[in-house]
Amino acid sequence: MRVFLAVSCGEQLTAAVTTALDNLRAGPVDSLPVRWTRPETWHLTLQFLGDWPADRLAGLQTALEAASDQSAFSLTPGRLGGFPDLKSPRVLFLHMDDDGQAARLAGSVRTIVNKTWREGPQDNRAFRAHLTLARIRAKLSRSDFNLLQKLKLDGLPDVAVEGFSLVASELRPEGPRYTELAFFGLRK
Repeated sequence: MRVFLAVSCGEQLTAAVTTALDNLRAGPVDSLPVRWTRPETWHLTLQFLGDWPADRLAGLQTALEAASDQSAFSLTPGRLGGFPDLKSPRVLFLHMDDDGQAARLAGSVRTIVNKTWREGPQDNRAFRAHLTLARIRAKLSRSDFNLLQKLKLDGLPDVAVEGFSLVASELRPEGPRYTELAFFGLRK
């Protein structure tokens, strides 16, 4: 089963970012070589686990209860970013600032995952708190880049992080479908 661990970005942030993107798309953006992600798929990935056998997931869920000892915290939306960089991005994202609390949670989760199945298919690249907004299909021209810079992302609401989820991901032609398998609450 293809799974990952994530924090929900919440209804308020989803609505605010959707409005910002709708305002941008109301302009001449049809020509952009961009595939926008769907709001129902927005989340902050703590760790992508890849394909895990169902018989290993029960042990993982039990082990992840230990990560819920961390206190709840808030995420503050930041500026627009890009992977590998904003000058020639393959992915556009929204930075999420948190005074390192999301990184601590991701570190705890990753330690637990690696203890549960060290040889597993999990992704152990460095954690970066971000919300993926779009994937870039071709190199952006200067005018494309200037158009994306008009995306207004200031004044977005903070996200209260009260827990994280183990999520199954089913890849489909119209985009991924996510199903929450378990939720792990954090201390209030």
